[in-house]
Amino acid sequence: MPGNEPLLNAVQYLHGLQAYWWPFCRIMALFGLAPLFSHRGLSVRVRLLLGLALTLVLGRALPAMPHIDGLSAATVLTTLEQIAIGLLLGLALQLVFVVFSLVGEVISTQMGMSMARFNDPVNGVSSSSILSLLYFLLLILLFLAIDGHLLTVSVLYQSFVHWPVGSGLQYLGFTTLAYAMGWVFAAAVLITLPVVFCMTLVQFCFGLLNRISPAMNLFSLGFPMAILTGLLCVHLTLPDLPANYLRLTREVLDNLGTLMRSGANG
Repeated sequence: MPGNEPLLNAVQYLHGLQAYWWPFCRIMALFGLAPLFSHRGLSVRVRLLLGLALTLVLGRALPAMPHIDGLSAATVLTTLEQIAIGLLLGLALQLVFVVFSLVGEVISTQMGMSMARFNDPVNGVSSSSILSLLYFLLLILLFLAIDGHLLTVSVLYQSFVHWPVGSGLQYLGFTTLAYAMGWVFAAAVLITLPVVFCMTLVQFCFGLLNRISPAMNLFSLGFPMAILTGLLCVHLTLPDLPANYLRLTREVLDNLGTLMRSGANG
């Protein structure tokens, strides 16, 4: 070893840590919004250990990281870039769950069960409707059945291939996110449209009966009929839940793949 070479090269070790630090930031940001990983039932310690393990596993397989001075403003900006990309990916994967949460809320309101709330601090909200919780539990089972956790890791790895560290944030990513919000509401409306039509028809019929016979007590008759009709509609539409979930998930992944490839092409 040459006499002028230092025994402890801090800069070399700092660059080695950066190769794991930036993937760790993106992974933890994705875990903050991705389905199942962002669930409050998964403690912060477990989430942190999963992020560390995934960082160590993917660290050697990822593309080469840029050499940036660890004590510069560029390092801070690159870290914020990884957090933003991770949040964007997590939000994109969470969109399908948001769709069915809206579906549950809309159906509960139409059935007159919006007051039937369930204390739900686990998901980070004070309360949620019973139907929303039902759809959420079914989606969790479907997510695990299609190996959604492995799919999340695959999306994360592809993001490093198409959006390497230091490539910057693409404007197309934010415009796609804005369009995705509109897509969520459109998909929720299309799924709930049959149920909403049936419930509106039932309410119209009881409103007509109220005009014909004002003495009829519609609260004692119409409210149970609305609930029974809503439960019947849920029973008839629930078998289509896996097909709708897979179709929406495939559409989200296709749009995400197009977004990544367009970002890689500049």
